[in-house]
Amino acid sequence: MYSLSLYNITLLTFFIALGHFLSEVFIYGTAAATIGVLAPLMVASFSILGMLIGLQYLEVEEAPQNKKRN
Repeated sequence: MYSLSLYNITLLTFFIALGHFLSEVFIYGTAAATIGVLAPLMVASFSILGMLIGLQYLEVEEAPQNKKRN
């Protein structure tokens, strides 16, 4: 239960970071599209993609843990 909440919070922070860097480049124009800005954009994008793919495996693993403990 706790790991799914932490996973979702982490995923949300990657979306916030992606939105922040995209807005700096395309909306406000305060950052140029250089390697210093493109690197965080790529990291956030690939992390979001990987976490969305991994989310289905996390939900599958959590289901069998509802066993009674002695």
